[in-house]
Amino acid sequence: MKNSKVLRSYLILSGLLLSFIGGAQLLFPVAMKAGSGIDIAGQISVINDIRAANALLLSMALLILSGAFVKKLTSTASLVSFLVFLSMGLGRVISLLQDGKPVEGLLGATALEFVLGITGVALYVLFQDKKQAELSF
Repeated sequence: MKNSKVLRSYLILSGLLLSFIGGAQLLFPVAMKAGSGIDIAGQISVINDIRAANALLLSMALLILSGAFVKKLTSTASLVSFLVFLSMGLGRVISLLQDGKPVEGLLGATALEFVLGITGVALYVLFQDKKQAELSF
């Protein structure tokens, strides 16, 4: 990928945001969910599932952050970043359609995930090396 301060800034912002979310929900799932009006206290299986998913999210965040500083990882980190955000947004839309409207904070999260995902796609395409793009097809 081409060097870009914009892309690097995007990867840092994305990585830090996902690190905070993944790390906080991994370590403090009950409190984090309570902040959105979701009571999972005492639901061991739900807490276990949330911790597992957020350990994955945290590992993806660390990869994304690494891509901001290690050139060999920049392309992979960019791809992972927009895929994480778009898949989270898509999952929320599916839930909205099948399960109904969640609390306002989760609707805001959906919008932010799509904004960051679409921004990530645009940056990935914009800063992709032409030679690398030709090799991938």
